[in-house]
Amino acid sequence: MEEPLYFPSDDFRLFGVLHLPDFARPADEGSRVTHHASRIGLVLCAPFAEEQKQACRVFVETARALAAHGIPSLRFDYRGTADSQGPFTDFSLAGALRDIQAAAALLRDRAGVPRIALLGLRLGASLALQAAAGAHCLALWHPIVDGALFYRLNLRRMLVRQMMTHGKATGARDTGQAHTIDLDGFLATHALCDEIKALNLADCGSRTADWPPTLLAQIAHTADPSAELKPLLDRLGPAARFAPFVMEPFWDRLGYVDCSPLIQATVAWLVEQAAAQA
Repeated sequence: MEEPLYFPSDDFRLFGVLHLPDFARPADEGSRVTHHASRIGLVLCAPFAEEQKQACRVFVETARALAAHGIPSLRFDYRGTADSQGPFTDFSLAGALRDIQAAAALLRDRAGVPRIALLGLRLGASLALQAAAGAHCLALWHPIVDGALFYRLNLRRMLVRQMMTHGKATGARDTGQAHTIDLDGFLATHALCDEIKALNLADCGSRTADWPPTLLAQIAHTADPSAELKPLLDRLGPAARFAPFVMEPFWDRLGYVDCSPLIQATVAWLVEQAAAQA
């Protein structure tokens, strides 16, 4: 069961898709639904800008795999992004954190689950970690640890586009409402850029004991912890299970990347967490 819907967050209407398991399906039809899984629901936290478009299919496949194992989930768009209300200049990290909270409240109400897990990709994973208070477990897919580095890389992409388009990609524009900066084709306010540059998960201030069980997935060309993720892995300590996947970074590719190993491992871990807390 997949239900598109709108729900409120502050003064915005957010678009989402609710994925609910079919608990009425007979067990002899190959159902993998487990009795404990329905006590936990998952909110999927999208990545930033262009990466959100590339991750859409993988999020859909993940939500459907979760439903097959009895775990309801909610995919949604932050304010100012995709099909939610507002222009991109309305998007902020602080607002996105409130959107995650609103999504969690909706999932609790509509799916009737007492516990919420968060799954995020890239900047969405960074937001999920910051929104971890009250979450029962976290699945972080290659989070952005160093926001300043992420910002510089996006600026570099803009400069490459500028060279390729003979200066048509200006990098900074006056929209009549706010002075904006072109970050990978999206007009970001200076306030958002400052939020991104201030992001530093390796020094996020929380004690290790404050984090719930966490799956930290690395998607890279090596199984060794990257220089970017190693400080976060050290920071998370025993609360984290490190899961390296030697595969293409699908959020940065135009073509199809088979993410089934990542999806299957994440779903199995979430089912395990649901069983442990039943």
